[in-house]
Order: sequence, then structure tokens, then C-alpha cells
Amino acid sequence: MTPTYHSIAYAGFEVANPVTLDAILGLVARTALPEGAVALDIGAGAGGVSVALARDFGLRVQAIERYPDMAEMIRDRAEAAGVADRVAVVAEGSATALDRLAPADLIVALGSTEPAGPGIRSATDIFARLSARLASSGWLLWGDLTWKGEPPEPLRQVIGATGDYATHEGWLAAAEAAGLEVVSAGIAPDADWDAFFGGADTRVRDWLVANPEDPAAPSIRRRADLSRATFDFGRPWLSFGLYLFRKP
Repeated sequence: MTPTYHSIAYAGFEVANPVTLDAILGLVARTALPEGAVALDIGAGAGGVSVALARDFGLRVQAIERYPDMAEMIRDRAEAAGVADRVAVVAEGSATALDRLAPADLIVALGSTEPAGPGIRSATDIFARLSARLASSGWLLWGDLTWKGEPPEPLRQVIGATGDYATHEGWLAAAEAAGLEVVSAGIAPDADWDAFFGGADTRVRDWLVANPEDPAAPSIRRRADLSRATFDFGRPWLSFGLYLFRKP
């Protein structure tokens, strides 16, 4: 399979976001979901979260991932962990997958691009659609970029190309407006930010040195340069929030 920025950068991570797996699993434990409960992991990325939900909690996980290389990574992780029977990889977009697989006891969306479907970008609309796909008394584990303050307009435009983000208070207000109860809300430490973005960049740069003649190298280098420039410049205005919401 042709290498991509994502498949190289995220291969060494359990979570393809600047937050630890321990923090995520600590929140999942608070749901007290029984074995066999259904979880949808939207934008499952590196697959570490999907695998842990099946392995540590006995959940039946639908790992929704539209990128073929990442979907293959999830399958490999699930097989290696011995939970392939409880992790189904759904290689399609979230819009159709949500409608087909709902209702769910738990929806996980961590750094997902348009997790509620194409064109649904406001925080309140996203949460309302995801809530509608939860079972009664279901749970939403949400993680995404947060604005620390008003960013420079060029940074807002670049970041906004993939999603509309809110401040920490904005995510909370949007959840409440969508009828969700806020159970837990926090900001990931700066060390998690450095470990993720620094680690991803290092992996890609090492791959580029080792594979200078690969046909995919120029596009991967451009993507790596853009990512490093964006997040190095944007760090004073950006953080990553992790939230657990409950549908009453």
C-alpha cells in the first residue's frame, strides 16, 4: 500500500492525538458500561483506542475509519491484540456509518474530521447529531482542539480548513445546548502535545531520510512541513480538550 503522512506519523502511537490512552480509558471506566456494549470509534486513526475498548472493557467496537491505510493498521492492531472478533473495521465515512450502526452505547470521537457527517461543522450541530445516534443514557467521549484565546486570522483560516473549533468553554456550552450532561472536562497537558506532534514529525522526517526516492516522498514532505509550521506557530493559541458527556 502506498505510504501516506498519516500511516507513517501515527504508526507508533496508540492514540493519534495529543492525549494519553490512560486518560481516555480513565473516562471510559466512569461509564461502567457492561461487556458487550456497543461503541462507535469515529475516525479511529491508529486503532489503539478501539483495541483498548475491546480488550480492557469487553466492548463490541465499530472502528470507523475512511482512510484505507489507517483501516488496515487498525485491523493489524486488533489481530495482534487478539480482539479481532470484537473490533469491526468500518472503512467508510461517518455519515453513512452513523445511520447504519446506531444506536450506540458509547461514541468516541477524538480529533475526528467532520465526525457527524460532511458539512456539519458547528459544535452544537455536531453534538446534537451524535447524541441522536446514542442509545438512551448513552455516552459521548469527545476530544478535539480548543482555542486558548482569539487566534490570528491566518491561523484560524488554516485550522478552519478541516474543522470549526471552539474554546474549552465553547465546547461545554455546545454540549449543554445539545442536551448533553457534562460529566468530565479537561485540557491535556503540554507534555502530551509535545510528545504527539514532536513524535509524529520525527517519525516522518526519519522516513523521508530513509526513503528519499519513494514516489510519495514529495507529498509527504509537503504535508509534514505544513503540519509542523501550523502547530509550531499555533501552539500559543491551541490546546486539546478531552470531555465525557452523557445523554440523559
